[in-house]
Amino acid sequence: MPAKIPVQIRPMTLEDVPALARFIAETPLWQRYRVSEEGARRTLERGLSRGEGLYVAVVDGQVAGFIWFLVQGAFAHSGYIRLIGVLPAFSGQGIGARLMAAAEAVIRREAHSVFLLTSDFNEAAQAFYRRLGYQQVGAIPDYILPGVAELIFYKRLW
Repeated sequence: MPAKIPVQIRPMTLEDVPALARFIAETPLWQRYRVSEEGARRTLERGLSRGEGLYVAVVDGQVAGFIWFLVQGAFAHSGYIRLIGVLPAFSGQGIGARLMAAAEAVIRREAHSVFLLTSDFNEAAQAFYRRLGYQQVGAIPDYILPGVAELIFYKRLW
């Protein structure tokens, strides 16, 4: 899905982390998982220091969203989308799809498929992933939060 607005996708930098950590901590989904701003900052910085796939979407010089992926993150064979988020002001503009496409392009160079997890209550995310060609292939009950199943989504890249 092409973006409705001009979007630049680039690697995340340490300078992007404070605003993204604040966004994560203020997002109701991640609040449910008890993610603090400080915890999000530390986690993003660790991912950057390990050279993991962390990209941002930029619109008119402002970070509009991010994606975190691992090229060989699932079963040492497939890519894994760890996190994706689009700031509310940019929602519905195709930015999430652009971020997913960028991650999939990198993963495709070394893996033939990609996995991700999404919460059973997050129906909007499930619909988004299905629109991008992902299919639910399983569920892990109580994996992160008691009473919440993490749904396993899969997509073959070639």
